[in-house]
Amino acid sequence: MKGYIKSKFSQRSFENIKNASFEYKRMTTRWFQKKHKMTAQKPNLQLGAGIRKVTGFVNVDLSGADVNLDLTYKTLPWKEDSFENIVSQHLIEHLYIKDELIPLLSELHRMLQPNGSLWLATPDMEKICQSYIKNKCADLVADRKERMPEWDLGGYPSQHMLNDLFHQEGEHKNLFDFDFLTWILNQAGFEKIEKITEQDLIDQFPDFPRRNDELQSLYVKAVK
Repeated sequence: MKGYIKSKFSQRSFENIKNASFEYKRMTTRWFQKKHKMTAQKPNLQLGAGIRKVTGFVNVDLSGADVNLDLTYKTLPWKEDSFENIVSQHLIEHLYIKDELIPLLSELHRMLQPNGSLWLATPDMEKICQSYIKNKCADLVADRKERMPEWDLGGYPSQHMLNDLFHQEGEHKNLFDFDFLTWILNQAGFEKIEKITEQDLIDQFPDFPRRNDELQSLYVKAVK
């Protein structure tokens, strides 16, 4: 029992430190967003770039990017019709739909040029559920392991992959299938929406690192 309490305390302490650091970064980037307006220096924008900075794009994340921004803040610092393309991979599942995701997508619609395109990738609710029914997500575990040999499921059975994708230790707020994401994009002003593949994205932007994650991911293109 003492070991369990110590383990829980350590985990909670780590989570508290991580959350405090996250909130500090959000506060500092929001101050920047309130004070600054920006001119698009490149024709394309990548949101949630992390370490995957792509040539020809303004790469945005909460920290360590070309431009550090809080994407849950009510406005972004670029004027209307700034970008030809906006790309975001595995970001939107981290946002609350009503208060964060739809306002962000509405901002991206505003910032896109006429006939500009929004390219999204996110875990696919339909594929994940089908995998669970078919083989309790064993194929998704094998696919992840092939792409990330150092990764493991912590000794849990393969069906825990469902929890990993739906929750990711509390980081994921929602998952989407194509129809659900189409409805959300409609709320933000997008009408021309199609399901695509990762190869379609790579063909358009060859400098993007390939994820090879289509077994679990949904790829969508929406045109303003």
